[in-house]
Amino acid sequence: MSQECTTDDCRNFTTEYLCTRCVSDLQAWLDRIPILLVELRVTIARQDNVRPAGGGGGGSKPGSAAPLNLDAWQLSENLRTAGKSAKDYAHQAHAAGSAWLIADWVTKAELLVSGPEAEHVNHHAIKTKLAQHDPGPMPTSDVVKWLKDKARIHITSMDIRNWVRRDKLTAIEPGRYPTYHPYDVLNAWHDTRV
Repeated sequence: MSQECTTDDCRNFTTEYLCTRCVSDLQAWLDRIPILLVELRVTIARQDNVRPAGGGGGGSKPGSAAPLNLDAWQLSENLRTAGKSAKDYAHQAHAAGSAWLIADWVTKAELLVSGPEAEHVNHHAIKTKLAQHDPGPMPTSDVVKWLKDKARIHITSMDIRNWVRRDKLTAIEPGRYPTYHPYDVLNAWHDTRV
C-alpha cells in the first residue's frame, strides 16, 4: 500500500515511512557520524568551553573547571545511539522525527568541532546596490551607522578622518561637521583592503 512519506514537505509516495530520497538523505547524515565521533573526542577533552564544577552560576565559591566539554560529550553519546542504516529507520513510524533529530545532532557536532563558518559578505554586490541607493551626504557618525546597517561593514569615525588625511576620501562639506557620501566612504574602505 502506497502512502506519502512522513518527512515534512516531502510529497513522494512510498510503501514505508520514508521514501527512497529521504532514506538516501538520512544515510548521508549517518555516514558523517563515525568521523565526527573521532573528532568529538578531541573536542570533549578541550578546556575551551567547559562548565564550572557545581553548576557554576556565579556563586561566591570558585569551582574547578569540568574535565571535559559536556556539550560535545552529550552529542557524542547521542550520535552513538543513531545506528548505521537509514533503511532500518524507514520501517519505523517515527522515522521522520528521528531523521530530523540525527541531522540536528550532526549539524551541532560539526559546529562544535570546527566552529561557526565565517559569514561571507559580497562586497561587490553591496557596492553596486549602494551606488543605486546613495542617500546623499551624511555626517560622519551617520555614515558609520548607515554602512554598518546597510553594508555590514564596521568602520569608525577615526577611519574616516585617517582616509581624509591620506587623501583617500574627500569631504563633501568640509569644516567642523564634514559630510560624506556613504558610497565614497565604502570605496575608501575597500581601497584600503585591496
